[in-house]
Amino acid sequence: MTGDDSDADPVDPAHRPAVVTGGLSIVALLLAVFASVFYSPYVLAGGVVGLMVVGAGLQRGSRRAVTLGAAAVLTGLLAGGIDGVPPVPMLASVTATVLAWDAGHHAIGIGDQLGREATTIRAEFPHVGGTVLVGLVAGAGSYAVFRVGPSGQPAAAVIAMLFGAVLLLATLQR
Repeated sequence: MTGDDSDADPVDPAHRPAVVTGGLSIVALLLAVFASVFYSPYVLAGGVVGLMVVGAGLQRGSRRAVTLGAAAVLTGLLAGGIDGVPPVPMLASVTATVLAWDAGHHAIGIGDQLGREATTIRAEFPHVGGTVLVGLVAGAGSYAVFRVGPSGQPAAAVIAMLFGAVLLLATLQR
């Protein structure tokens, strides 16, 4: 099985996603929700759904589920941003969600290639560290766009931050 979402077949236990990166994916998603949940109930709703779907995706080795779960969190964040989540928590949440998405996909890829029993920590941490570094740079750029852009436009700020997240995703796909 290649992990390319042939979800009809059960995942071979030897090729389940890597534990460390899968765990980091869940932790990043929890941090993403926690950073903004106190400002909007939409973040909580998207976060609960997203955590359940990403968790199921990591259990089954489904990249599609990891992507859908991250999209659920981003949808909750978008609604929360329109609802009034401040820029800094929103930016932290979006960046952590993208990190969770990337780590989840990486965990599935490592599991497919090397299996769960292989010692992969030396391959997992540099990838996640690189993602964090790219996320910080994209986040700083998004915040700069927010600060320089027109004030009094909360919807425009959310769109600018989500555009930064899309740029981050495009960078990670290369």
